[in-house]
Amino acid sequence: MNKHFPILMYTLLLVPALVFSTGNREQTPSDALPIVAVSILPQAYFVDRIAPSLVDTLTLVGEGQNPHSYEPSPSQMARLAKADVWVLSGTDFEHALEDKIQALYPNLLVVDGTKGMTFRTLEAHGHDEEEAHEEHDEHDLNIDRHTWLGWSQAKVLVKNTEQALLSVLDEQHHAVVQANTEALLSEMDALFSDMQKKLAHLSGSTVFVYHPSFGYFLDSLSLIQEAVETGGKEPTARDLSLLIEKAKAEQAKAIFVQKQFPVASAQTLAKSVGAEVVALDPLAYEWMENIRLMSEALLRVGKGRQ
Repeated sequence: MNKHFPILMYTLLLVPALVFSTGNREQTPSDALPIVAVSILPQAYFVDRIAPSLVDTLTLVGEGQNPHSYEPSPSQMARLAKADVWVLSGTDFEHALEDKIQALYPNLLVVDGTKGMTFRTLEAHGHDEEEAHEEHDEHDLNIDRHTWLGWSQAKVLVKNTEQALLSVLDEQHHAVVQANTEALLSEMDALFSDMQKKLAHLSGSTVFVYHPSFGYFLDSLSLIQEAVETGGKEPTARDLSLLIEKAKAEQAKAIFVQKQFPVASAQTLAKSVGAEVVALDPLAYEWMENIRLMSEALLRVGKGRQ
């Protein structure tokens, strides 16, 4: 492991109230276009890139919100009832909601966007892992659900989204959808390949995270995630003390926080270890730009430490 270039990523994923959103825009779905429901904003980006102006994109969990414990209101359920297809992202709330939705709306096509993915498991953390066992059923246990940030996983999500779109669009639009999909996949490959080369000097470095959201992303760049928070639980005072000690020992240089939420705790920890606070958003709509920003943040804090 490269111990000379450790990086501390510290993301605060608090659970706020969750709302319905249409991508990154407010709009009323048109009756003339198929309505494609997705669970999170990065999926909306994929749909909009693949089928611009061909469908109305309906996003369940909006900007600045958390997909882990989403519960739709009756009015939100009514909006979902109008959708032609719902593309799943594999996030936690879907497992509780999917059966209910299919029972209520048997004509709604539900597509598993994670079908064919290789999943990673969440890192173990002693008593925190035991608490996670108590809160999740066997289906959820230990599987990392933050797949949309991974290179190969995001590509699978894009391909499954393509198939969902082809199933609801007229054949005259299929060639455009297929061409746009291939262009998007090529752009994703080029971006990750470029960032792998630029971050090669950090390969094997440990990245500490508050909530384990970045595992697939870091795996794609040959970095190692070590999460403080697991099972949806805040770390204890002892956990934080150990984190500070380890971060100091490894000379951590940055704390990444989710920009929508208060950063006081992260700023306190950053000051304790002599690191800086960098605001990022793992659930941003602009997926491609967000991957680039996250990668460049890693590059910036690691620059000159070869």
